[in-house]
Amino acid sequence: MPNDTKIKICGNTNLDDIVLAKKLGADFLGFIFAKSPRSIEPREAKSIVRSVNDFENFVGVFANQPKDEVEQIASDLELKWLQFHGEETSRYCTYFMEQKYKVIKSFRIKDRLSLKRLDEYNVNAFLFDTYSSKSLGGTGETFDWTLIDDKPHVKERLFLAGGLSVDNVQNAVNTVRPYAIDVASGVEREPGKKDSALLEKFIHLAKQAG
Repeated sequence: MPNDTKIKICGNTNLDDIVLAKKLGADFLGFIFAKSPRSIEPREAKSIVRSVNDFENFVGVFANQPKDEVEQIASDLELKWLQFHGEETSRYCTYFMEQKYKVIKSFRIKDRLSLKRLDEYNVNAFLFDTYSSKSLGGTGETFDWTLIDDKPHVKERLFLAGGLSVDNVQNAVNTVRPYAIDVASGVEREPGKKDSALLEKFIHLAKQAG
């Protein structure tokens, strides 16, 4: 029986990729507004959102940005989901929860110490990505999934990221059983541009896992 794990396609920069991902069954579509090779200007993202007016789960991805900047973009695009991928504090995240946004807080996983502050955050979901000293994401590498074996309560609201691809997505779903899986570089032909064949295969495999 197909599983019910959700699928988030991140690092979108153009309408064609968004339309295809939505058609193939993606549950969440992410725009990166932080510094990244996959970043998009808010005005371009707004144009895309307006062109896809029957999809609600767009996610704005931010990292260590001022609250007013985040609020301006979120309001302008009418976003419901905000993902904080930097060193944002629990108080920072709570502020946006109080504004009725759904908040995903990212943690870059290196070892067990990477999870020591997890319980400080009262957010809608967590995202676990692979730690890199060079970038905040998009490493193309997995982390040790056994580090979260003893956290079933976290898995129920976990977006699993970090090095997912057509080669390992089914193993990721079957092993971790997260709420959602998150991919960007694993379905690209270059940063910010999706490979349509990889995207289709990834979503198909993810939905058939289990």
